[in-house]
Amino acid sequence: MCTPDPIPADQKATRMSLGGRGPVWGLAAFAVFGGWTLLAAWQWGEYSREKQIWMSNWEGQGQAILSAIVGGIRGHRRMGQFFLGQMEGMLEEIASLPEVQAVGIVALEGSLELTAGKPFPRPLSQVSSGISWSEMGLLVCRQFSLELETPGPMGRGPRRGEGRGPRWWQGSSGSSGEQAEEGVDSRVPTIQPGEYLAVLWLSREALDVQCRRSLHTRAGIVALGGLLLGASAVAALAVWERERIRASRRVLEVQLRHQESLAAAATGLAHETRNPLNIIRMRVQSLAESLPEAQGQVLTPILEECDRLTTRINQFLAFARPPEQHVDTVDCKVLLEELRTVLEPDLQEKQLSLSWEISPAHRLIQADRELLRQVLFNLLSNAIAFSPLREEVKVCILPEGKKAWRIEVLDRGPGVPETHREHVFRPYFSTRPGGVGLGLAIVARICEVCGWKAGYRSRAEGGACFYIIGPYEPPKGENSTSRR
Repeated sequence: MCTPDPIPADQKATRMSLGGRGPVWGLAAFAVFGGWTLLAAWQWGEYSREKQIWMSNWEGQGQAILSAIVGGIRGHRRMGQFFLGQMEGMLEEIASLPEVQAVGIVALEGSLELTAGKPFPRPLSQVSSGISWSEMGLLVCRQFSLELETPGPMGRGPRRGEGRGPRWWQGSSGSSGEQAEEGVDSRVPTIQPGEYLAVLWLSREALDVQCRRSLHTRAGIVALGGLLLGASAVAALAVWERERIRASRRVLEVQLRHQESLAAAATGLAHETRNPLNIIRMRVQSLAESLPEAQGQVLTPILEECDRLTTRINQFLAFARPPEQHVDTVDCKVLLEELRTVLEPDLQEKQLSLSWEISPAHRLIQADRELLRQVLFNLLSNAIAFSPLREEVKVCILPEGKKAWRIEVLDRGPGVPETHREHVFRPYFSTRPGGVGLGLAIVARICEVCGWKAGYRSRAEGGACFYIIGPYEPPKGENSTSRR
């Protein structure tokens, strides 16, 4: 079974050369990344500044609430036991505000502690004056002192001024032995002069929502800015690439016109050379036939050189002439049998055998018969020239995937050195002594016109493998209608 040897991965990979575009694209990417980084840094700085302002406002709001509490306590004229109930009502009202979690007043010396709202995250005896942020929220503490006024003269009422006498804060009768007011519980803590601490716990949920909204907005600005920068860079590169392609196209058009002129001139020169060369050969051959055999052999080298020059001219014309396609159904087996008959003298000279293996589904292919024949003839001639004596030249026709066919010509020759493989299909490149270097160039030219692919790979057990790959189309009919 004829199976293709594994093709190295480096021969299968398709490489795209950016040429001079690489530095430009790299510079554009660097500029876009740099601009995007500056935009991101600017937006982050603006977000940090806004957040700091919002936190300062939050702290100011907490300080204002505590100032109102302390001012209310200090401005109250009567601080009896009923004042505690008033304080508790005020604290409850403050705790009902949307952002207030808890509020409290604690005596630094004594047992008085009034709170409202949720339980504080830590005991009030462990807090100190100041402002602190945590995941629980904002804790604002303010220390203040409360001094008692000097008792005034006895009033004229039935209580005789006891509303602001020094004994009121103790919840008991005065020095005169009078009893406390009926209905007042002397066991309830009362306001005493000294140092106090007002504590306010504010939720940071609204602040966090505001910060997240601002962060999302600025992240969107950064993303949109990045997209705009990228789109601008792509647009600029597209304009630059378009101008570069236009300039390259103008250069290629000039080169193409110059090459067409040279090709036309060379073709005309080849035709003009071949005609007188044929005349020279005919005259020399007639002269050789008219002379005795010994003298006629002197003219044999001239005839051989004329034949060699004619062959070279024909190869040059085949390469320079643009091939035309006439696609039809080709029977590959019949075509190979014809080529074996044509190449039989060369095969017998080196005692070579020519064999083939054809996939039944790809015996009939759609191609230009004469162009395919020229390609196979050149590849087989090349394989015969490099094959050692008494070896085999083999042709394999295989499927290439589901939509292509592959024709391989294999030999047991030395193969193509690694350094020469990229030049093997170039015109006038040859490693064969006496070779012109147009055989494989003609193969590449025909494959280019027909939409085929020509390539080379080395065989694992030694030798060379030249192949062509073409698109597969189902045959139009059962009978082959090969063009001859």
